[in-house]
Amino acid sequence: MSLIARPRVNSADTDTTDTDDGDAMVSAGDFWPAISLHEIRLASRIPGRTTTTRLLHAATEAVAHVIAELELWKRERMAEGAASLADVPATQVNGESVHVHRYRRAVFALTRAFVLERTRDVDTTDKGDRRADALDMQVEDLWRDARWAISDIRGVTRIYAELV
Repeated sequence: MSLIARPRVNSADTDTTDTDDGDAMVSAGDFWPAISLHEIRLASRIPGRTTTTRLLHAATEAVAHVIAELELWKRERMAEGAASLADVPATQVNGESVHVHRYRRAVFALTRAFVLERTRDVDTTDKGDRRADALDMQVEDLWRDARWAISDIRGVTRIYAELV
């Protein structure tokens, strides 16, 4: 007799977070998709110890940063007749424009980076130093992800350079 343990896979529709942000959203006009704090928590693994108020602040700054980076690109697309990001011609994945997906990816990555940058614990032990170093690496990766998503929307080559 053999026993095969199969992992239980839960539907994404039933995902829950440990904090209810209600219907809190960040919106930036008609061109850009509204961003749900609930979706940010799920996709970015932001736990309930980050309050809705703090998450809203971080997400608002993330949206402001991304739309500032894409302002010229947005004007060009609007001059071509696009009323929203979803209207800009792009490949569709899962029924959604890759531009919309990448916009969310940039906003989610920056939101998590801002949360991590602001919520480090002060700890002078070796263990605390290692944790801070690990968080620094994660923050750098999140900024890179956001930059790449913005570059992909613009249609420009990704560039990653590091001084040695």
